[in-house]
Amino acid sequence: MEPDPKAQVLVVDDEPKILDSLCHLLEESFTVVTSGNALAALDLLRLAPFSVILADQRMPGLTGDQFLAKAQELSDASRILITGYTDIEALVRAVNQGQIHTYVSKPWDPMRLRMTVLEAARHSHELTQQKRAVEQLGQQQRALALSEAALRQQTKLLQSILGSMGEGVMVTDENGKMVLLNPAAEAMVGPQSVDVPVERRAEQFGIFWPGTNTLYPASELPLARALRGQAVDGVQLYIRNEQKPEGMHVSVNVRPLHDDDGNRGGAVAVIHDITSARRSETLLLRAKLEADRANRAKSEFLSRMSHELRTPLNSILGFAQVLEMGDLEPDEQGPVEQILKGGRHLLTLINEVLDVARIESGRMALSLEPVHVAEVMHEALDLVRPLAGQRGIAIEENPLKCGYVLADRQRLRQVLLNLLSNAIKYNVEGGRVSVACQGREKNRVRVTVSDTGPGMSAEQREKLFHPFERLVGDSSPVEGTGLGLALSKGLVEAMKGAIGVDSAPGKGSTFWIDLVAAERPEGVWVDLDAAQLAEPVPPAARRVVLYIEDNPANLALMERIIGLREGVSMLSAAQGRLGVDLARAHRPDLVLLDLHLPDMPGLEVLRELRAAEDTSGIPVVVVSADATSRHAQELLTAGAQFYMTKPLDVPSMLRLLDETLRSTQGEPAVPDLETLR
Repeated sequence: MEPDPKAQVLVVDDEPKILDSLCHLLEESFTVVTSGNALAALDLLRLAPFSVILADQRMPGLTGDQFLAKAQELSDASRILITGYTDIEALVRAVNQGQIHTYVSKPWDPMRLRMTVLEAARHSHELTQQKRAVEQLGQQQRALALSEAALRQQTKLLQSILGSMGEGVMVTDENGKMVLLNPAAEAMVGPQSVDVPVERRAEQFGIFWPGTNTLYPASELPLARALRGQAVDGVQLYIRNEQKPEGMHVSVNVRPLHDDDGNRGGAVAVIHDITSARRSETLLLRAKLEADRANRAKSEFLSRMSHELRTPLNSILGFAQVLEMGDLEPDEQGPVEQILKGGRHLLTLINEVLDVARIESGRMALSLEPVHVAEVMHEALDLVRPLAGQRGIAIEENPLKCGYVLADRQRLRQVLLNLLSNAIKYNVEGGRVSVACQGREKNRVRVTVSDTGPGMSAEQREKLFHPFERLVGDSSPVEGTGLGLALSKGLVEAMKGAIGVDSAPGKGSTFWIDLVAAERPEGVWVDLDAAQLAEPVPPAARRVVLYIEDNPANLALMERIIGLREGVSMLSAAQGRLGVDLARAHRPDLVLLDLHLPDMPGLEVLRELRAAEDTSGIPVVVVSADATSRHAQELLTAGAQFYMTKPLDVPSMLRLLDETLRSTQGEPAVPDLETLR
């Protein structure tokens, strides 16, 4: 092996002529550096690498062999000693101690000296290469040792992770052979599962379709799909085997594995035990079904209760209204007013209980449409002004310029009436109620009702919107059921709004509702005066009303009501079949129909009346204590003209009689009788 081109040679001699001679001899093949001082030459060795060092034996300060001994500690260069025969002892000592590679005797042969230096340079080059190789090998061995240690540590960590995982982990090679099962997976399918063929795994592991006793097809198992290159998550399986005799539900995620060239090299599956979650889901589902059943039972109970309460209440309020419309003695007017007041309070409670039940069951039927806030607010204010006047409470209307909101008009009026009534009832004598409306950000509108009452503490505000919570206590002279605000909250939220209150003791209260703003609809909404009554039917036009009802008190009440109209007579039937026969025989001008009859449902009576040619055109008004909107809609769809709820409002009943009977004479009826339904 040839030395590196222009390898450096250090020549050390105290005679300048010898230095010049050696420099001239070697400079063609080497880069020659000379020094006439041995100590200075040592400094040169510390600064630069040399391939060969030539040193004369006889030099001041350090002899050649001493210099080369020190040079050996600083450099791997081949060392050549130039000496005469008189220095034979130093030469022998230098050779024995390994201080020199070779020597050159004086006087030297130039050609031989040059070949000796070339050989020494070659030897130095080989030693350097060997040393580098040894160093590289050592570095590689150290790196390998570190890599093996890291691999052992990673393997240990991976084994610890796999061993501590609650999820099962399975790994297969490209042929589907199982190569790894962590302890959790072994606990699911058994350690012997490594040797189970792919086509027998469903049977051997006991893998079934969830909820069945059907084995899962082996070709559709998650690992089999991953071997075909599919990545699948959330595959649910049911496992029942010797390890899991009680059975377990699992969810499996799988991924195909690839080698460095991107070729599929196997698959990995992670198995989650979801038995507890499935059990919880089942319990929750059962609880929900039970809650739904209980809710339906409660709703049905409330509906039946409403019917049972409305039936006697119909007689109480009806006859009280008839008495009120007659000529009463002064000492009789007070008791009648108390009967009406108590009956209407009970009716309000029944209605509120039913509304709360509908909201809780999610069966509150709302018709959301653009509603003008100011119009509805003015309607509500007109209704509460008499109550405010009785207590000397002033009502302040700030400009209501908030336009339209998305709401059910009737229900919005109900909420506003409740807030206004509370603001008056719980205010101080001679107090003040303020209403306002303003637009808000995010396309919302806020309506506020403020009072100058005693205000509420934070603890009281927390209880405010819960059913049957009356902050004033049961001993308060103020009437209330504790349902109004709870019902208002449910109605506002059903209209996609929010309701709340700002209050502090001694500073009054401000109730607010936020609703979704709406665009002004096309056309104009027409509000009929609720107090407008049609003129009674002319006496010459005698009309017949058939009332199909099995309750004697209700029959008697209706007979008294109809008796208030001259020229109108009433037929009655206590059974549905008899009512149909009477309708076909007498062709009445109006049929009033109860739903709960002893022989057949009122709905069937209505259908028979509508199906028969001779009775299909007779107006039928359902008069029932069942106040559920579902039944009302069903009857209206089946052909009823109106649906009136007991207990009856006598003026409304009279208005309905007048308008319906007038329409049978060919005269136009008032177009909007929505309030009578």
